[in-house]
Amino acid sequence: MLAVAAASAAASTAACGDKRAATRADSTANSTAGAPVSVATDTVKRQGSWSDSLTAQSDYTAAYVNSQLVVIEEQMVFPDGLRSSRTYFYGDRSAPTRIVDERTLTAASGNSSPTTVRARLDVYLTGDQVDSSGKTVDHVVKTVQPYEIDNLRRHEREIFARVSTTYAAPRTDR
Repeated sequence: MLAVAAASAAASTAACGDKRAATRADSTANSTAGAPVSVATDTVKRQGSWSDSLTAQSDYTAAYVNSQLVVIEEQMVFPDGLRSSRTYFYGDRSAPTRIVDERTLTAASGNSSPTTVRARLDVYLTGDQVDSSGKTVDHVVKTVQPYEIDNLRRHEREIFARVSTTYAAPRTDR
C-alpha cells in the first residue's frame, strides 16, 4: 500500500526506497520516442514509535517524495494482543486526503462466545472536510458512526504532530 501511495503521489513516477538503501538523486529514463524523461526518485522513509502507555504501542513509517510527506503507515498493538493498521495519505501542503483503518477486534453478543472480526474504515478528505467514508466488518458493509471518524481524525492529528511534514534528504552528489 505504501508503494502505491508513493507512486501515485509523485504521478506514478516515484521509485520507492528501502530504509536500508541510500537516497538516490533524480535520474532520467528513455521514452519510446528516445527523448529523456525526468523521473522523480527522491523517496525517503523515516521510522518511529510511540506509546500512550495505557492503550497501545505504535510503530510508524513516514514516506516522503521529493521531500514532502505523502504517507504514514502505522502498526498498533494493544495490551490484549489485538492489532490495528492505519495508513494516512497526504496531498498538497501535507493536507490529509485519505485515512484507512484496518483492525482485528474481539466481539461477542449476549451469551455467545467471543469471536474475532476484521473491520476496515476508509475516510476520504479534502483538507478538513470529510468527502466520503465507508466501513466493513468481516466484508459486510456497516454504517459509519460520526464518533468513529472523530476518533480517527484525532489520532491522525496525534501521529501527524510526531512526524515532520518535510524531509531534506542527504546530498547524493558527493
